[in-house]
Amino acid sequence: MTRIKKSRGTGQIGLRHKPKAEARLDRERPIEAKKKGAGKKSGSRNSQLESKSEPNNQGKNAKQDPRIGSKTPIPLVLNEVEKKLMDKPIDFTPKAQLTKAKAPQVTPEQELAQLEQDEKLMALLERVEQGEILTGKDAKYFNAKTARHAELISLLGLDDDEDDFADDEDDQDPLSKLEKTDWKKQFLGE
Repeated sequence: MTRIKKSRGTGQIGLRHKPKAEARLDRERPIEAKKKGAGKKSGSRNSQLESKSEPNNQGKNAKQDPRIGSKTPIPLVLNEVEKKLMDKPIDFTPKAQLTKAKAPQVTPEQELAQLEQDEKLMALLERVEQGEILTGKDAKYFNAKTARHAELISLLGLDDDEDDFADDEDDQDPLSKLEKTDWKKQFLGE
């Protein structure tokens, strides 16, 4: 291949840059479409509704103008029945007597059975037997329920049976022995 010598001649190297006015004319313009708005168009409440001359809009299915209300006539003069009702004085006293609801009466036997079945009390009793010290609401609940249990047992006369067992337990419980001993006699020799 033969070598072609470069020339210094001026010619078009790339695309010619158009002036702004020319470029504006050549540019493609987007098709202008109306933006779809959200909601109802403005003034729809006051615009005229579809004409009622159409055969499809007759009867109950016809759309009615929301501005038009009920067309039933309102009597401006009272009839005899309404006059009698208006002449009677209005009694504002309550018809029913309001009282606080009372808890149903429970027999002592049923209440004792409920206390012995109480799961929360049993769980607290187990914690006390394990040597845990109760505080706050748990202690109040435990004290109230055990006191009520003792009242019910004495009320029902069931405490006599427990006294027999209490004597046997006193012999086994070392703390009860400490309470029974008179320390003054032992230490002072009185």
